[in-house]
Amino acid sequence: MDFQTISVDSTFGRWTHTEWRPAHLTAIVDQIWHFEGKTTMPRERLFPAAHLEMIIQVGALHRDVDGNGVTRDPFPRACLTGMQLAPAVIEAPEEPCCVIGVRLKPIGAYMLLGRPATLSQGTTLDLTDILGSEISELTERCQASRTPEGRLTQIDRWLMARLARAHEAHPAISWMTQRLEVSDGRESITALRAQTSLGAARLIDTFRQQVGVSPKRYARVLRFRRALGLLQKGGALADAAMAAGFYDQPHMNADFREFAGMTPAQFVAAERYPNAASLAESD
Repeated sequence: MDFQTISVDSTFGRWTHTEWRPAHLTAIVDQIWHFEGKTTMPRERLFPAAHLEMIIQVGALHRDVDGNGVTRDPFPRACLTGMQLAPAVIEAPEEPCCVIGVRLKPIGAYMLLGRPATLSQGTTLDLTDILGSEISELTERCQASRTPEGRLTQIDRWLMARLARAHEAHPAISWMTQRLEVSDGRESITALRAQTSLGAARLIDTFRQQVGVSPKRYARVLRFRRALGLLQKGGALADAAMAAGFYDQPHMNADFREFAGMTPAQFVAAERYPNAASLAESD
């Protein structure tokens, strides 16, 4: 098993982050990850991404922060965050914490959970309301495991068992999302639809039900994340816009304002967590 572990000891805090990309789950999962430790910056600003996140908090609970900077109630111990189309801020607990995450591809989430993706889009749901005692038992098994590798293995076993009774995704939608993912949203939606058996209206309706957003919006989020990654690595603004498939830099700027709530230049200048695109914030 190819677990990748990064240890951080810096002004941002001290923690270990372990991730695993199991080859037998690539159709439904981008990665499974495990975070354990403490950050010195209390808040983290997250940006839209073309996936859903299944979260299990083994220790102290994180909290949501509203648009006015007010801290809300803690997130459920086991929760599902749907595809986000706007930036979000979370607040870490004061004590060290442990979080396990499953980064689900939209089609994977639809297959595993058997519910329209639109129901979770832009919100965080209590997984107990969706999966009942099944998720409670998984949480207990993760709490009983003492190592990141052991906990990620527990998640893998649960995913495999769940996949054995998964709902079927529409093959055209599954194929189309794969093509858009591989191209980071740069393939033509019209050209892809022409290769399916679905009409325009049926394609959009089915895509939105199983992915959570329209094909065009999904491609835009993928391009935005591509640009975000390039800028995170120090790429020039104009070069990032071209490499991510935008018409020009103003086009990229417009998507950044919508999805990030800031300009690309502001993102580059902001304080970011090590090895991440998310921003570290004090309040």
